[in-house]
Amino acid sequence: MPIEERIKLTYERAKSVVQHYRLTAEDVLNLSERYWQFHSDPILMVDGSVATLLTIHYNLCLGTIAMYLKTRPDLRPIVDKLLLFEVNGQYCLTELGHGLDVVNMETRASLLPDGNFELHTPTDLAAKYMPPTSPSGYPCIAVVHARLFVNDEDRGLKVFLAHLHDGIKMNPGVVSKVLAPRGSARPVEHCLTYFNHVHLPATALLSGLQKSKVPREEFFNNMYRVISGTISMGALAVSSMRIASYVAAKYSLRRHVMDTSTSLARPIMSFSTQYTTVISAIAQSLVFRFFSNYCHELFVNADDPTMRHFIAAVMKTTTMRAAHATIIDLGDRCGAQGLAEVNQMAVLHADMRGAAIAEGDILVISIRFAMEILRKRIAVPPYQFPNSLLARHEHSLTSSLREHLADAASHRDQSVDTTVLPLCQSLIEAIGTRLAYEAAIGSLQDDILDLFVASNFRKDPAWYALNEGLDGGTQSRMETEAAKRLLPRIDMLLGMLEVEPYIVAPIVSDEKWSRYVNRLDTYGEMPTSTSKL
Repeated sequence: MPIEERIKLTYERAKSVVQHYRLTAEDVLNLSERYWQFHSDPILMVDGSVATLLTIHYNLCLGTIAMYLKTRPDLRPIVDKLLLFEVNGQYCLTELGHGLDVVNMETRASLLPDGNFELHTPTDLAAKYMPPTSPSGYPCIAVVHARLFVNDEDRGLKVFLAHLHDGIKMNPGVVSKVLAPRGSARPVEHCLTYFNHVHLPATALLSGLQKSKVPREEFFNNMYRVISGTISMGALAVSSMRIASYVAAKYSLRRHVMDTSTSLARPIMSFSTQYTTVISAIAQSLVFRFFSNYCHELFVNADDPTMRHFIAAVMKTTTMRAAHATIIDLGDRCGAQGLAEVNQMAVLHADMRGAAIAEGDILVISIRFAMEILRKRIAVPPYQFPNSLLARHEHSLTSSLREHLADAASHRDQSVDTTVLPLCQSLIEAIGTRLAYEAAIGSLQDDILDLFVASNFRKDPAWYALNEGLDGGTQSRMETEAAKRLLPRIDMLLGMLEVEPYIVAPIVSDEKWSRYVNRLDTYGEMPTSTSKL
């Protein structure tokens, strides 16, 4: 299918999902149970571009506008159109030259004598980077962050609403340049967006006109929806792991090789090198579903925005890192079939690479919150099972890094850069892994939990060898034996993933494979064959 048709299909799919869930502004604003069900639905990862569009549309655009509804009832008609997907919502924050340092953005909004505004991109590096703002068949409105100037006075970073196009033609002064596609990911027309002296009405300003006494705090309050996006990205990672592990398992049961010792065919799932990887991925997927819901509960019940951001960072970092590792391993275990886009795993991995960067790069947020933990500015959720292996690992890593930090002149000392910063992401993962394990206790079988623990040894094998007396061979054997105990229950495990309706990969069954092959472009006459994989 041509890329233009695929993108058109993406928007149609997005609208279909919107019509199914029928979320309200309150659902989006408060991250309700209904909203969390939407973001945890594996259907979003059947086409990752739908997840991209709707995460921007709902969480960033609509969620930001909904923050101002109480004082701006005139925004209700726009919100209603967004809720019906009659209008597509976009979010323009980062710039080509300002990503992690977006607080230094250059896009300008100048107050005009008549009370209206002029939105302008002053340099090439100030182009808004990534949001798909090109005409899509749906009218588009965007939340735009810009630096407000009043009589040449910099009033700080403010939030505006700007109509970008009517679905076919760009609005006057708005320019969208379509970027090259992301490698292997589902196609989304990511863009560079420029504003050439664009006229905005006075009502376009969402945040206050006055200069804040605490500009940095105002900016982070205005971009608060990025924080809720952080935790939402983690939910997508869990869905991608569920789908990938299901596909790899079904293929491993279906694919047979000839056993030279018996001259009989045996499924590749019967080899420890296969079932350990596959069943470990399933165990992680199942545990992380409970972790996801637990983090959502912590998030919505936390009053402190910093604590909310911390919870979101832990969830996203932990699940994204797991997704990156497991999906590529699962694809490798499926050989050449794992490379094909149609078999879902390769494209899921590419989609997750993008998601790991969106709404907070996982390395950056890990460094920020690990340093806050080490400096005792944030308290992690208390240990429920302090004697568990994962809890002891987390506690040991925290203590070790605090000792390094205490030896430094300050947290900005050069020694911290080389001894502490490289392990910040590992610390956040250790916290998340421990919380995930605790969240699943009592809800999953002990064998699944044992495998989850053993599958995490490989993240820090030296620690488990030095501190728990588990050498490399023992660690590997514990994971393999735990997976072997679960192998006879593989059908039960696959059912627990609850993703069968979202599987489009043809390699999962003979029937799907035959349908797929019969649709391929064919040259020449096919021979009659009854062989199977």
